[in-house]
Amino acid sequence: MSLQLFAGERAYARLMEEGLNADQLSLIIGASGGPKWLVLSKLDQYLNDYFLTSATQSIDLIGSSIGSWRMACYAQENPAQAIQNLCEGYSSQYYEGRPTPAQVSQSAKDILEGFLGNEADTERHREFIVNNPNRRLHIVTVRNRLMFNHASNLVQGVALGAAAIANPIRSKVVETLFPRVVFSRKGAPSPYRDIKLKEQIDLTEKNLTPALAASGAIPFVLEPIKVPDSSNRWHWDGGLVDYHFSGPFKRSDDLVLYPHFYPKLIPGWLDKALPWRRVDPKAYDNVVVMSPSYEFIETLPDRHVPERKDFEQYDTPTRFKNWQQVIKQSEQLVDVLHDALEKDGGRSLVQPLKQMG
Repeated sequence: MSLQLFAGERAYARLMEEGLNADQLSLIIGASGGPKWLVLSKLDQYLNDYFLTSATQSIDLIGSSIGSWRMACYAQENPAQAIQNLCEGYSSQYYEGRPTPAQVSQSAKDILEGFLGNEADTERHREFIVNNPNRRLHIVTVRNRLMFNHASNLVQGVALGAAAIANPIRSKVVETLFPRVVFSRKGAPSPYRDIKLKEQIDLTEKNLTPALAASGAIPFVLEPIKVPDSSNRWHWDGGLVDYHFSGPFKRSDDLVLYPHFYPKLIPGWLDKALPWRRVDPKAYDNVVVMSPSYEFIETLPDRHVPERKDFEQYDTPTRFKNWQQVIKQSEQLVDVLHDALEKDGGRSLVQPLKQMG
């Protein structure tokens, strides 16, 4: 099967009883991962064009890095079109030689403007996203501590080095050195459970684009951002603390939907090299993870979902070709999900989360 649903203990019991439907959801998650999201592009469009249209309740949206960009598309007036614009802009990135952080940051700015609409529409789209009562957006970034509040690679290298050395012993050190900052629709409750936010800042039309840019500002790859209405610190990629999100998420009787690009969950960006550092299933008791299977990934070009290394591994025509093939093949995920929802509410796709990765 090309698509799988992995459900936490409470979510599994509910899906077996009711099947999956949009009225059950209170939160949708978008993970960091750069180009990996392209394997979900058609699924994102389907969810917004078909599945979520029946939801009458407010749904919170939280994302870090590219996940925050996807969730900003979910919050738009025409989310499926916004996702298409994001897909086209992201997949057509092109650089001569090895790009500088300034060049990549300019490309990111262009992509952001592309899915927020042309110049005449951008203001209207920002206003809709920020004030959308049915899709409440939360954007995750991290900021520097005062002692490391400098944009230079040297200073950031010291901070990241300290975080990397301490992280295998205690993951909370990363959050101490790079505190989590969440930009949220005004009045929206925190999407986390048991994680006390030191900084939850009102999302406004003024800080929406800078916050999205900051959420994807990968250290050494892009330039950091100072975001209006927040502390006078440099902000970086939210994936440093919420790469795939460790949970737990807000407590309610509702479920959390997590469309993810592969069947494995890694809490923080610096945990990628730590095979023992994985998400605790107990923190995902109300979560439904929707992901392509390893068998499906094996059918993709060079048997992997797109990743940042593709910029170095392939020449531009080959990368374009591979990424477009992945986008096309992702239509299979839509077909499987649609058929399963029509057949049995998706029950045939559901597995306990403990069987994941």
